[in-house]
Amino acid sequence: MNRLLWCLLLISTTIQTNAQRAGVYQFERNLEEESGKLPPLKVLKEEGIFQQDVLPELKNVKRSVYVFDKNCGLQFDNRAANGFLKDSYTIEIYFKFAALDSWKRVIDFKNRKSDNGCYIYDGKLNFYNFALGTRAPVRANEYTHYVISRNGKTKQLKMYVDGEAKVEFTDQNDEGVIDEDGVLNFFYDDLIVKEEASAGSVAMIKLFDFVVVPTEVKRSFIKLSESVLKKQTVAPITVAPAPLPVAQTNPPVVANERSLKETSLVLSGQVQNETTRQPVKQPTILVFNKNNVEKHRLKGTDEGLFKIAGEVGQDLYFMVEADGFFPSSIHYTAKELTEKSKNGTIFTLKPVMVSESIVLNNIRFAQGKPELLPESAEDLNRLWMFMRDNPSAEIELQGHTDNLGNFDLNLELSRQRVEAVKAFLISKGIVDQRISGRGFGSTRPVANNNREETRQLNRRVEFIIKKLK
Repeated sequence: MNRLLWCLLLISTTIQTNAQRAGVYQFERNLEEESGKLPPLKVLKEEGIFQQDVLPELKNVKRSVYVFDKNCGLQFDNRAANGFLKDSYTIEIYFKFAALDSWKRVIDFKNRKSDNGCYIYDGKLNFYNFALGTRAPVRANEYTHYVISRNGKTKQLKMYVDGEAKVEFTDQNDEGVIDEDGVLNFFYDDLIVKEEASAGSVAMIKLFDFVVVPTEVKRSFIKLSESVLKKQTVAPITVAPAPLPVAQTNPPVVANERSLKETSLVLSGQVQNETTRQPVKQPTILVFNKNNVEKHRLKGTDEGLFKIAGEVGQDLYFMVEADGFFPSSIHYTAKELTEKSKNGTIFTLKPVMVSESIVLNNIRFAQGKPELLPESAEDLNRLWMFMRDNPSAEIELQGHTDNLGNFDLNLELSRQRVEAVKAFLISKGIVDQRISGRGFGSTRPVANNNREETRQLNRRVEFIIKKLK
């Protein structure tokens, strides 16, 4: 009998230790969590109002919702909640946006310090800048059942609309994890790119400290009326023992039919303006293998859409160009390429403007010398392509160093490094008169010189566009 009691006690303790927790915000004229165990949501910027709204998916009933203005959202204080949301979680929202004419922020994990996070873009779910889903039933002024979950062990991040998975990718860099600020922002614009927020209203937010399996996400959507219209305790939901594969559909793109028949992997995506997030018209995408041999060259659509054929198990290198933009280079490992082929990808291009400064972060020199290292080839070729494709452009190269060593020697070294880059461009056929140069030594740091990790940012070459047309 004693042994039986001990076993029962052990089982009970284990269940309590591994208990799954959930918090529910119903917006019944307040921002409180219904159990009182989690902190109330905080208002970001201007306070919204509570009003009765019709919920069409719930038999057109009326209930209280929280209405927020453009760029005025809500914040969950994870620190005040004692780290309730960690690297494994599920977030469920029932809300609507008034406008979906461009990028609209849904969730921000980095407290406005990063542009990465959850968006709705042109009716598609997007975790910028890692995965873009297919078109979903998301429309302006209509309520949407929106779910995002992340498995801390596998780092698999999934996004759902109306119970259906639309995006899935491996969040290797923890972009979907709350950072040291300890807050989660809803519906609020960031500080990087403006005008990416919409007015709207929210009827429910649920937070789970575990991964809700796809079948339960579907069931939650089907039983929305029970969740939204009735106050009830959230029952524990089974955690998936392993991530379940979800069939994905690639975004509509331009296909290379002959290549598709010969290969077994297809990468679909869109090229976008890095500043505005708008599609780049008719970009050119060049595809290389690891030996720098060109495999494909294709033209995107007026909407910046493309489809690239590849082979499973091979790395690919991309160079993306478009009129009015600085070329961009991207490398996907075989593993990354397989992942991206399931969900689609986004390439961004930086627009070029007169007086615009562009940093060439990957130009590398021998220690204390002006000799270019082999790893500089990629950025050097990008600069050459820009000069080749914009024959009227004139640039000024600017060299910079960290603050180690003699000031005057650093100043001279920065000038010599500028001359090395200029010599490369001339060797590729660019006319000398189109390139001027200056060395600034250690006088214009962009990062702290106290640590090697940040000193590297100061050892750089930039260029300023002096004339474009």
